[in-house]
Amino acid sequence: MIAYGADHLNIDVAEIDARIADNWSMPTRFYWDPAIFDFEMETIFSKNWLYFGPLHNVAEPGDVAVRQMGKYPIVVTRDRDGELHAFLNVCRHRGYTVVEGDRSKCLRLVCRYHGWSYNLDGTLANAPDADGEAGFCQSDLALRPVAVEQMGPAILVNPDPTARPFRACHPAFAENFENLGFCPDPDRYVMRKEITYDIGTNWKLWYDNGTECYHCPNIHGESFGAAFRSAPEDTEAIYGDGFMTNNWKPQPEVASNQLTSRTFRSYQVFPGIVLIEHDDLLHMSGMVPVAPGVTQHVTHYLGDRDSDPERIDAWIDLWDQTYREDNEITAVQYDNIETARQPYNRYVHAREEAAKHFNAITWQHYKEALLG
Repeated sequence: MIAYGADHLNIDVAEIDARIADNWSMPTRFYWDPAIFDFEMETIFSKNWLYFGPLHNVAEPGDVAVRQMGKYPIVVTRDRDGELHAFLNVCRHRGYTVVEGDRSKCLRLVCRYHGWSYNLDGTLANAPDADGEAGFCQSDLALRPVAVEQMGPAILVNPDPTARPFRACHPAFAENFENLGFCPDPDRYVMRKEITYDIGTNWKLWYDNGTECYHCPNIHGESFGAAFRSAPEDTEAIYGDGFMTNNWKPQPEVASNQLTSRTFRSYQVFPGIVLIEHDDLLHMSGMVPVAPGVTQHVTHYLGDRDSDPERIDAWIDLWDQTYREDNEITAVQYDNIETARQPYNRYVHAREEAAKHFNAITWQHYKEALLG
């Protein structure tokens, strides 16, 4: 592991502490500097719980799902006994990909390079022509494990195989998750659609944008802003250690297209888990950085079993339009900030408290890594 220090990364901790306390952002260099990006990948995205995908993709024994999580290729399996497992999708022989494609159903994971195969619990099943070879220990050659958990209808992974359980890392979130009425029963929902966005922006700009609705009247007047009532006086927010929740009041009148939210709850857990439940739709998504100026955002939409499919599709189209508007805005932000002529951004606390909250969480992770 690389040793990182404030001097090594040219970070003035005291100055940034003061700036953040006075409603400024972290230095804008942190949005584009490759050294900062590498630091974040090692100290944040290698050690925290991330959203992998819906339980529906690995619901039955033999189900296998694959996703690239930043720099980590990860495969999640459900073995014959119904247990979940997660591993790096890397063969222990010569490093080729073990599972290709997004999803499959199988009895074993077989690397097509040289034919090494693995059981669904990750143990090595067969290495052709290796029997009797001196020093070859089959039990030592299981796939490298990754921590995995189910939370309601969501699958979470942590690249650190020794990570504490999700609920131990976020006890206050788990308590609020249940107290605020989120329905975690996967049987309630039917999987409807998956959409992946590769956005030309830094992940922290994605975060800032996704936490506040200061921009909604200007950017989403015909999409998100028309369906949801998100003014500060209509929002009940809870800010906790590593998470936030929002509970919004219903719109007073139903729009002509019937896409008017009557219920809305959102849950965001650092760094990048988003669960949104409104009306008859469950919307789960996760973000992972790809490069300083590239962020991948994967979204999954699930509908109530008795919901109207056409209505669910209309909701998905509205969310898709909203995200595409956000993607365009944050890409422009990144291009402008990368010019390095504006050292800090200024927040408006009354409208951007949520963005400031997640900036503070990010900065706390920085400091813990920099200062020990």
